[in-house]
Amino acid sequence: MLDKISTGVEGLDCLTGGGFLRGSAYIIQGPPGAGKTILANQFCYAHVRAGGRALYLSLLAESSARMLAYVSQMSFFDPDVVPARMEYISGYGVLEREGLPGLLKLVQHELRRFDASAMVLDGTFVAQSVASEQEFRSFIHTLQGVANLANAVLVMLTHQAREVSSPEHTMVDGWIEISNDIVRYRSVQSIQVRKHRGAAILGGKHRLRISASGIDVFPRIESCLSDAPPPPHPGTTVSTGLAEFDKLLGGGLPSESATLVMGPTGSGKTTLGVCFSAQASAQAPALLLSFYESPARLRARARQLGFDLDRLADQNVLRLLWLPPADLIVDEVAHGIVQHAKAIGAKRVFVDGIVALRDSLVFRERLPYFINALSHQLRECGATVMYTQESAEMEVDNVMPNDELSAMVDNVMVLNISRRRHTAQRYISVVKMRDRHFEPRIQPFHIGEQGLSFGLDPAATDSDQVD
Repeated sequence: MLDKISTGVEGLDCLTGGGFLRGSAYIIQGPPGAGKTILANQFCYAHVRAGGRALYLSLLAESSARMLAYVSQMSFFDPDVVPARMEYISGYGVLEREGLPGLLKLVQHELRRFDASAMVLDGTFVAQSVASEQEFRSFIHTLQGVANLANAVLVMLTHQAREVSSPEHTMVDGWIEISNDIVRYRSVQSIQVRKHRGAAILGGKHRLRISASGIDVFPRIESCLSDAPPPPHPGTTVSTGLAEFDKLLGGGLPSESATLVMGPTGSGKTTLGVCFSAQASAQAPALLLSFYESPARLRARARQLGFDLDRLADQNVLRLLWLPPADLIVDEVAHGIVQHAKAIGAKRVFVDGIVALRDSLVFRERLPYFINALSHQLRECGATVMYTQESAEMEVDNVMPNDELSAMVDNVMVLNISRRRHTAQRYISVVKMRDRHFEPRIQPFHIGEQGLSFGLDPAATDSDQVD
């Protein structure tokens, strides 16, 4: 069995199939400011916390004291392990005086002296600048052998964007690239494991975040799906919270299914979701995530509908979450939803306003696959999911959504508003339900002091009610 060492970043461990391999050498490549130094230090301190010993050898002119001043601001920094189990040393002078042969001897000597099981070589581009291409490749090849003999992990940092076909990439066991791109005025930081011997990787680019806690990596949620087909639905139903609506659905929503509720502003999407969430109980807790309405506003709306979300929250059977729709990392949101659902054992999950997720995606065409993957993960938790999506106002007779997203969920409901003679009448139609007979006819409903009720709005005059 291969002996692996955690990278110190849970998401990166997921991408690499468990972390770095002992006795292996890795290149971490990225432009200045991408987070290479933070990632390398985070790896070292995590390794030390796990009982290992780590060396950080810098080829930059920057002093160890200055490096420590920066790193000490990170939450993963532990002054008690420096220098007994985590040591910073400089190889800049040795490289200037003795070149690559002297640097190679220094690496071998320090690994033996400190009995290190992890070592970072920061500034590999400096070593490249003092030698020919052939000498540099030979140096990288030899370092690979040094790591193997010492049974240690050697991580080399460089800001040079070497070609994919560069020989040094074939010599090392792993190659990780960090990017910092500008996409439509947004800074998009991502990480990609381009190569990792001895392990299956999650390919492609994945978003990351740099904070005072260090680096967090968020694997694309669709890349985390199992190849195994999901088990069949249990065959039971979950109430929407509206008895009349449940009858139209053949008894309620199928358990562990995903439902998309579409409609224009003011059509009642959030109200329907609040009714669904308010059925939370000790046996079936609920999770509610909103992007556009704060928990306080949702609680107030629920009170108008006759539901006490405060009581449910106090009983720990309902968890209310709110994320402002500003520069979200959607995979961070998805992993957070799943973690919260698992933490409370949620059987109902309501995500209000997936337009916020769509608008935060770097590539919007990901949305159907993203929602499909999120629904699968929540289904594995035993949760029944409801999403809402804003849509343009449509004529009552034109209720079939033309959207790829509708193919990625189990059930689709469309809410409409018909405006006749200065009166707005709401309608709901069930467009799709997998493996379930349902009432296909468009149904009028209204929202009043008694909550959401089916039938024409009694507040309107008879002359205004036109089907």
